[in-house]
Amino acid sequence: MIELLIKDFKIEFRRKFEVLASLSFVLVSALILSQASFFTTKSILIPSFYIVVVFIAVFTSTTSFVREKDSKTLEGLMLLPVHPSTIFLAKTFFSFILITIQGFIELLFLAVFSNYFELLNLLPTFLVFSLYMAVVSAFSSALVMFSEGRGFLIPMIVFVFTIPIVSTLLSGNLAILLIETLSVSLAIVSLSTYLFD
Repeated sequence: MIELLIKDFKIEFRRKFEVLASLSFVLVSALILSQASFFTTKSILIPSFYIVVVFIAVFTSTTSFVREKDSKTLEGLMLLPVHPSTIFLAKTFFSFILITIQGFIELLFLAVFSNYFELLNLLPTFLVFSLYMAVVSAFSSALVMFSEGRGFLIPMIVFVFTIPIVSTLLSGNLAILLIETLSVSLAIVSLSTYLFD
C-alpha cells in the first residue's frame, strides 16, 4: 500500500499547475471568507470552512480512480497482486493526506485573515471530517470512473454523503462524528471490492 501512495504523490507533484491551483483556491477562499466575516459575524466562518473542505474533497476525487482511468493505468492497477480493498484504502489515504493538508492551510489562513484564532480549536473535528470526506471522495471517484458524466456525478455523490453528518459536524460532537465516520468507512470499504469487477 505504501508503494501505491508513493506513486500517487510522485504523479501529483509532477502536476505543479494543479497543486498551485488547489493552493490558490484555498488561499483565495480563506481571504474572501475572512473579509465576509468582518461585515457580518464570525459565526459564518465555521460552516464556511466545512463547505470549503467539501469542495476540496470534490477536487481531490479527480486525482483518485478517475485519473487512473484517464491515464489508462487503471487496468495495471487492477492486475496488481493485492486485494481490491487495499487499492481502495491506498487511494483513501492519499485523498486524506491531500484534504488534510489543504484544509489545514485553509483553517490556518482563515484564522489569521479573520483574526479569529478560536478556529484552530476545530482541528480534531476537522481531522475526523477529513477522513470521512476522503472515504467519500475515493468512493465517488471509483463509482463513476467509467461514466461520461462524472463532472456532474462526483459532486452529487459527495454532497449526498455529506448531508447526513452536517448536524453532527456543526454541533461539534466529535464522538458521534467519529462513530459515523467509522461506520460509513467500514461499509464503503466492504463495498469497494465490487467496484473493480
